[in-house]
Amino acid sequence: MLNDSDRQNLRNRIKQATAVEDAGTAVTHVRSLLACSNKPADVMFCASALTGIAEALTSQLRAKRLKTYIVRSVTIEPIIPFLKTEAVLSNYVLDLDVGGYGSYVDELLNPQSALAKFNPDLVFVLLDLEDIAGRLPALCADGIGDAVEAEIEESVARVTNLLRSFRSINSGRILFQGCVVPDHTSLGDVGEANLPHSLTNAVYQLNQRLAAVCRTISDCVFFDVDHLAARHGRSNWRDVRMFLASRLPLSSASFGAYARGLVRSFSPLFRAPRKVLCTDLDNTLWGGVLGEEGPEGIATGTAFPGNCYLEYQRYLKQLSSRGILLALVSKNNDGDVREAFQIRAADLGLTLDDFVATKIGWNEKTASIRELAEELSLGLDSFVFVDDNPVECEAIRQQLPEVAVIAAPVEEPWKLVEVLSAQPFFDAALVTDDDLNRLNDYKAQAQRAELASSAGNRDEFLASLKIVCTFLSALDAPLARSVQLLAKTNQFNLTTRRRSAAEVEEFASAAGGQAIAVRVRDRFGDAGVVGLALARTEGTTCSIDSLLLSCRVIGRGIETALLAHLGANATRAGAQSLVGEFIPTKKNAPCADFYLDHGFLQQATSCDASTDSIFYQLDLATAAPESPKWLTLEGNESNEFSASAAIAS
Repeated sequence: MLNDSDRQNLRNRIKQATAVEDAGTAVTHVRSLLACSNKPADVMFCASALTGIAEALTSQLRAKRLKTYIVRSVTIEPIIPFLKTEAVLSNYVLDLDVGGYGSYVDELLNPQSALAKFNPDLVFVLLDLEDIAGRLPALCADGIGDAVEAEIEESVARVTNLLRSFRSINSGRILFQGCVVPDHTSLGDVGEANLPHSLTNAVYQLNQRLAAVCRTISDCVFFDVDHLAARHGRSNWRDVRMFLASRLPLSSASFGAYARGLVRSFSPLFRAPRKVLCTDLDNTLWGGVLGEEGPEGIATGTAFPGNCYLEYQRYLKQLSSRGILLALVSKNNDGDVREAFQIRAADLGLTLDDFVATKIGWNEKTASIRELAEELSLGLDSFVFVDDNPVECEAIRQQLPEVAVIAAPVEEPWKLVEVLSAQPFFDAALVTDDDLNRLNDYKAQAQRAELASSAGNRDEFLASLKIVCTFLSALDAPLARSVQLLAKTNQFNLTTRRRSAAEVEEFASAAGGQAIAVRVRDRFGDAGVVGLALARTEGTTCSIDSLLLSCRVIGRGIETALLAHLGANATRAGAQSLVGEFIPTKKNAPCADFYLDHGFLQQATSCDASTDSIFYQLDLATAAPESPKWLTLEGNESNEFSASAAIAS
């Protein structure tokens, strides 16, 4: 804990940094202060200071600014400073507006409500159990619960109507909060645990049903506040006196944890998870130093302390099973490492085949991670680095600031999984088939690279891959995968607009609209859905809103095939010209000349466009784009895609 002198010193540093609008320094000092103090006065001070430099946060740190509206049936005002501050620490700036107490029905249903007029990017729906299913405590009091299922059904139907009605008039992303299981009930601990219609079971069932509803609504995530309360202790989660006196749903000691939970839960609606976890070996993946103790001397397996590392290995295996790529980055002799994996195979939860790549040698780890990023065609901001050595961790922080660094607790190895799981880097609201196939896809990419080195020329190599492109509606990709691509594709993304699911649906359903996804497979495997195009034809012009392709398949002509398919659809819709837009970013330089390379001519910037936009136009009558000869195309010739109709080019 900080003493008063240290606290005041940090507050002065925050004041100095905000006075000159040095956003990075201000956030660093705020982080230091709040790491040691959760006093409401300190949090309010930080929230006020950061609010004053909102523009600097967005321009200097590229914090995402979100118009955020809180729909509520409880008192939320004392928690807002915590929420704003935690948001900034996760690189968001929340422009908050709070709805009327208890007016959530009108706000969600009324197209003229304050919520609708606010036109939010993000909506928190924070309701208490009393307002969602208020009859449940009474119905569960006898443990028999004849009407419990009916009450849950009616409650879920009401919530479904509220959320779907709001979604029909607004595309803002939604966080819907579940219910906390009451800590004290009339059945007592034994009855709650043994009677099937206890309130505990009923609230669990209600939360599961509500989470299922959220999955059916585009851009909506369920916030499992009960899980958070259980982690921090339900008996301390709510101050009963304050709830009865003012409808404040939390004790003051829970404000920080609750705010962090809210921010962590909505983040997957705006950011894709990181893709690669790079782990060290010695005193991280296993205990001890391999070079000193040999394969038999390292700690791993079922006996303590080796089981601490085995749990970490198993956790990494679980991450891999949902599509997170694992890589080894270690200063060791390659032969010694391979021998250790062979000799101690029975005591390890991973094999070398579970890793997409290994960088084992005596190069600096910063260089190794740069090589990995290049080999995998991924940005450094896709990487998480875990190491026990504070010198190595600091080197990565300073030289590769985009990489997330986690210091392994070498003195407390039993906390390895806890430390890693406490971070939000791999959080995802959904997992797609393409995620599950990622490891095999990247290994197939290595096989393609090997074939490319032996091919006579580029066309010969690409023809030998036997690439098949299947065009389908972005809604059938499925829609979740299309939105995922929009959220995480950076290098080959002409506008980097992060469209929501509702917006993609609008492109797909609007007259003259196109929402095209492309799936790719070749002789080495199925890469899944890797590209997307959104466009709209109005009159004789088809304007391309978004066109993007995963970096895994750039350079194989797939981007040209996608453009050609879009152009053919536009021609059938009556368009005579294509207009493409390029918005330069720090990462999308690889596609800067895409339109020029395909025969487009640069236009003067439209008066209603952003100042960064560059526009290009192509006459479809004289220069319609054509797909490369080495590709086989699947998908019919209209905007209603069907994989059964094939066109071989």
